[in-house]
Amino acid sequence: MRPLRARRPGEGRPPAGPRVLIPLLVLSAAVAQGFGRFGYALLLPAVNADLVHSYAVAGLLGTLNLTAYLAGTLVVSLTAERLAPATSVRAGLLCSTAGVAVLALAPSVPVLVAGMVLAGFGGALIWVPAPGIAGAAVPASRRGLAIGITGSGVGVGVVASSALTALVHAVAGPSEWRAVWGIEAVLAALVALAALRWLRPPPTPVAGRVRISALRAVPGWVGSMLSYGGYGLAIAVYMTFLVTAYQHDAGFAAGHASAVFALVGVCIVAGGVLVGRWSDSVGRRAAMTWTYVGMTGAVLLVPVGAEPWAVLSAVVFGLALSGAPAVLAAHLADSLDPRRFAAAFGAVTLVFGLAQLVGPQLGGWIAERTGSFTVAFLVAAGAALAAALASATLPRRGAARAVPAAPAAD
Repeated sequence: MRPLRARRPGEGRPPAGPRVLIPLLVLSAAVAQGFGRFGYALLLPAVNADLVHSYAVAGLLGTLNLTAYLAGTLVVSLTAERLAPATSVRAGLLCSTAGVAVLALAPSVPVLVAGMVLAGFGGALIWVPAPGIAGAAVPASRRGLAIGITGSGVGVGVVASSALTALVHAVAGPSEWRAVWGIEAVLAALVALAALRWLRPPPTPVAGRVRISALRAVPGWVGSMLSYGGYGLAIAVYMTFLVTAYQHDAGFAAGHASAVFALVGVCIVAGGVLVGRWSDSVGRRAAMTWTYVGMTGAVLLVPVGAEPWAVLSAVVFGLALSGAPAVLAAHLADSLDPRRFAAAFGAVTLVFGLAQLVGPQLGGWIAERTGSFTVAFLVAAGAALAAALASATLPRRGAARAVPAAPAAD
């Protein structure tokens, strides 16, 4: 009888296929974006009243979370040659789980800062490489759909976080916030354990060096980067001031304005799937350009301040919010292997993130100067239109240097 030998983690386990990988990536995206990041906006009033006692400091917490997200994005881009995409996702899930757990237990503002930083940094480690893994797991003809499904996890996270917050507040009152993050920490831990066990894309040989400059190998890379920056500015203004604009400028009741915002979240779930699949049929340039044109129209409907235009704006904007990055990610994945995708997607995400930092401050400053949010939304519409024009510079369908649908690196 041969002596027993301890098996190393992952040894003897077959690689996972897309039917396992993509659902795991959807759940991972939900943790990355829906729990620590977008979930904070839902709990901000309760957290501020109970622990922070300053909306300025509460806003700074959100800024620190985004700053940590950008730092994580830079780390993924710079370490893509050494850090396998799936390893980055697993590490990000552990980091995000720890961050949300710290938030749930935080006794003071400095501990809240630590939790927000951990959650933001971990979110980037998850989200930046995830679309590349999904795109490499399927044939090129289904790449947009696969990446779109993965991106729908953002909407799943937003909807789940909203529903959980509403449930906890219904049971424990609107001042309760620790239980929400506590439950989310448990859910994030379960996703992390599942990823440690089953997120195993087959290894892919990588020839040559992997650098952040990998983006320059993508046809139309300048237009891709500029369009994502315009997109970032547009959604920063829209998502930050939508509810306030409808209440302040249009006279909507709080429940009405919140329902419109919730509709955006529901449509985020479908946008990546629908627009990503559409891009597989009509090409990346056409899909991205027209998606940004639709986003421009949706933003312009907000100052109208009446129904049914508010609902139409929410539907179109929600579809575009998740659809546009799905098409951009598919465009990058058409030309890059998963490791180079992580480096390149990280590079364009940095531009997006900088626009996200500027957007809320710019929109708020304009609103204070003008006394309404109309001009701020006109600026956001201009940013979305600029994104459409930048997308129109991408090569026509078939001009990209296609990469075989090789499995993602583990």
